[in-house]
Amino acid sequence: MRRVLLALCVITAARGGVVSRDWGQGRLTLKLDDGAAEMEWISPIAFRFARSWDGAIQALPKVSHDRIEPEFEEAGDRITMRTKYLTVEMDRADLKMSVKSAATPVVSNALNKTVGGVELKFGLAPDEKVFGLMGGTNGRLNLRGEKLERRNGFFFTSAGYGLSIRTPEVCAFDLASGTVEAMGARSFEYAFYYGPTPKEIMEEHMTVTGQHELKPDALDVLPENGLPKTATPLPKGPLDSWEAMRSLIQTLNNWSLSAVLYPAMDVGSFDSGAKDVKQRAADVSALFPTVYRSAGTGGIDVATREMWKPYLITYLREAFDRGLPVIRPLPMQFSKDANSDQQADVFMLGDEVLLAPVVGPGGRRRVDLPKGLWTDFRTNTEYRGNQTVQVDAPAGHVPMFVRNGWIVPLAMKDAMELHYFPSLGAEFFIWEPDKNDISQLHAAPAGDYVRVEIETQVSRTYEWILHHTKAAREVAEESTVYRRAAQRAQLRPGMWWHDSAKNDLHVMVQAAAGSDRIVNISF
Repeated sequence: MRRVLLALCVITAARGGVVSRDWGQGRLTLKLDDGAAEMEWISPIAFRFARSWDGAIQALPKVSHDRIEPEFEEAGDRITMRTKYLTVEMDRADLKMSVKSAATPVVSNALNKTVGGVELKFGLAPDEKVFGLMGGTNGRLNLRGEKLERRNGFFFTSAGYGLSIRTPEVCAFDLASGTVEAMGARSFEYAFYYGPTPKEIMEEHMTVTGQHELKPDALDVLPENGLPKTATPLPKGPLDSWEAMRSLIQTLNNWSLSAVLYPAMDVGSFDSGAKDVKQRAADVSALFPTVYRSAGTGGIDVATREMWKPYLITYLREAFDRGLPVIRPLPMQFSKDANSDQQADVFMLGDEVLLAPVVGPGGRRRVDLPKGLWTDFRTNTEYRGNQTVQVDAPAGHVPMFVRNGWIVPLAMKDAMELHYFPSLGAEFFIWEPDKNDISQLHAAPAGDYVRVEIETQVSRTYEWILHHTKAAREVAEESTVYRRAAQRAQLRPGMWWHDSAKNDLHVMVQAAAGSDRIVNISF
């Protein structure tokens, strides 16, 4: 965990401070000379803080969480609370708080009662970036410098923490000076999350917002009146220009950075677009978490969507379990990359696949690849990361790249394909809705061997496809040696085939429900 010091300051209008206090089961309740305050620990790295200038704290829905009991110490004018990861020191006189995980300053905050309402000031370092709040107006992912009004705003910064405003509902966010202003308010409550990664912050945020599920049948093209309540429809408007296409992808990214789990695309919105815009919109919409049709005849490639269902279903489940969006902007996936916010028109679909939708005329796409080794899924061309590439992007395809060391499952007609990209070890856990359980996939190189394993919950034919892999010397499972097929059309369970044109190795396995099938491949 990155070593940081986080300072939060809460300053009352008067200086009289605490009249009385009560501590127990991870909750500190303070009676003040001008109101009340309450701090409740949600986890070892998260808490909620409420302040009222009208007496009692405003009643909000309770946050369900495990029991957290930090060490509590009171000495002189200072109250100290410690968890495994954080130390909070509070001044009894003015409620100033410092939240530390080490000795490096990150931010200094102050909550003030003003003549017009309440103002939360939070310091921003010169190079600190801000993400979330449903995006801004300048088309960038980094909101630094923006002035926005939002409801129940949630944001996080590159310093490794996030804040979610619980009340009042509407606040003005000045991300140049670093303030949140609530006009007319006499109470204020926020939740604080220390990550330090965006994913860890969002997991903590789910503790406050609760779990929200999208069932696998929501992956069908739905009628507008059949859209689940947990899905969030994208802004209405015709998707009829390249500018609208770029805006759509930017919105998807900004909403995902705001912890929107299931954005819903109206496929009727691109009915009026020119042929090339309509095609590109349909291409990328086939991979969205939710699509629906409000009117018209707009549609997507259903075969593509069916093929990607095992992958999408798995990430719908992770969204429910962990509060992580299915669509993952680069700042979420590569938070340590200083330039991850520079591409607002690409995103990760889950952890494995980078999508670069075509948002302009022509059949080429420029992509700045993050670190690692990446394979163009259509051409099987491998690229080193941290470089800019120009790739062909024919209509009907979204340029997509898979990282070295990952597995991607695809549902094909005769088998589930398991695309593995060596040379790093990989695993993938397919969510099986009918079993309410997972099928586990593992693959790893070990010297002159590659070991692939399937622990399946359902009876299924699987076809391992090991990309960038030469022909095997032997493929075997326990005492059974797999036979080599002369061509892919001859491939059957218990056989393997090498695609010399692509340099991919195919191994087909028939696995019964509850079985653990391990295949060793030697070279």
